[in-house]
Amino acid sequence: MKRIIYIILFPVVLLYFSGCAYQQYTMLDAYPKLYETPPASILILPPVNNSTAVEAKEYFACSLAEAVGSKGYYTFPVEAVFTVLRDEGLYDTEIYTPEILTNLYKYFYADAVLLTSIEKWDKSWALTSGTLQIDAKYTLLSTTTGEIIWDFISHTDVELSSSSDNLLISMVESAVKTAIEDYFPNCLAANKETMKKGLPYGKHHPSFGTDTGNSIPTGKVIEIYINK
Repeated sequence: MKRIIYIILFPVVLLYFSGCAYQQYTMLDAYPKLYETPPASILILPPVNNSTAVEAKEYFACSLAEAVGSKGYYTFPVEAVFTVLRDEGLYDTEIYTPEILTNLYKYFYADAVLLTSIEKWDKSWALTSGTLQIDAKYTLLSTTTGEIIWDFISHTDVELSSSSDNLLISMVESAVKTAIEDYFPNCLAANKETMKKGLPYGKHHPSFGTDTGNSIPTGKVIEIYINK
C-alpha cells in the first residue's frame, strides 16, 4: 500500500519542485523598496577601488553618470560632487552612516546615493588576443531611511582580439590594442549593460513603472561580454 502511495505522490512532488525551479525572479520581487518610494535623483559617490589599477576609480566614476542617467534618473555632476566630498573629507569614505546620508540629502537634495566598488580591473594579453576584465558591485542607498533599495554585481570581459588571419600581424595588432585600449568606452559599455539589465526605470524615463514583472539574473549577477 505504501509503495502505491509513493508511486502516486512522487510525480506530484516532482512537478511542484520543477515549477518552483522555473519561477521568475522579478524586479518587484528583488527591489520592493525601490518601487515603494522611487528616487528621482541619485548622487554618485566615489567608487571604492579594490583593484590594482590606480586609474580605475576616475574612469569608472565618470562612466556611471551616463549609464544611470539613461535609465531615467537625475544624476549630479560627478566632478563637482567629488570636489565637495574632498573638501569635506569624504572622498575615500567607504561607510556612509545615517548622519552622513542625511547631510548628503540636506546639501544635494539627493533621494539616493550610489555606492560602487571595483573588484577587478585586469588587462591581459596572450599572443593573438587580449582581455580586459572589469568586476564591480553596486549598491543604492536611500538618503532618508539609510536602507539598501537596490544592489547588483557585474562581471565584464572585453575581448581585444585581432581581425587579421596573418599570425604575426594578429599578434602585433592584439598587443597594440591591449596596450593602448581606452578604458572609458569599456567602462561605459559595462555600466550601461549593467543598468539596462538590473536597474529599474526611473521617474524621468518614459517606461517608468512598466518593468515590475521583468526578470533579473539569478543572484543579481550579470555576465557581460564585449567583443572589440
